[in-house]
Amino acid sequence: MGLSPARGRRISGGGRQRGAILVYALIALLLIFLGALFALRGGLTDTGLTDRFSERQKNTQASDLALQWISTQIGTTGASSPLEISATSQAWFLNVPAAQAVVPTPDYWLTCMAKSTSTDTCAQVTMPSGTTQTAWVFVQPTGRTDTSACNTQGLTAVYYDVWVHTVDARGQVNTDTEAVYKLCIR
Repeated sequence: MGLSPARGRRISGGGRQRGAILVYALIALLLIFLGALFALRGGLTDTGLTDRFSERQKNTQASDLALQWISTQIGTTGASSPLEISATSQAWFLNVPAAQAVVPTPDYWLTCMAKSTSTDTCAQVTMPSGTTQTAWVFVQPTGRTDTSACNTQGLTAVYYDVWVHTVDARGQVNTDTEAVYKLCIR
């Protein structure tokens, strides 16, 4: 019929070349696909880390607001006497001897947020509107005083530990902050 055997062999040899090129192209596409998957995975991991960092920063800012709130509460409650006398009925005051001071753990905050007890106590902070974080706070005596720190009109400085626990709106990232409050009393 019009094809010689030599021509038929050339055609089948060309088919093998095209098959090899197809296999190399598929391998190359597979490698590009795997590379894209790893790049996407890295990007998603970076996004997740950035999101957590951003939430932690927001929690820290919310903790600052909570510290302002508790500062106002202490100033109003303990204007003329130590908190051990004036704040005993406040949910945010933990009246314990300095030797038994509490360093809150995650379990402490969980217990306190669910239902305060005499040993696990805290108060939820009233946050400004638009704040998506929630914060809880408690204050406890440090047992330290200083007669020279409030050097106006013979006042004495009494120091208190302030603990703030802030949680983001999703409940996935929390921040604990400790501060020391100096109350000047007679």
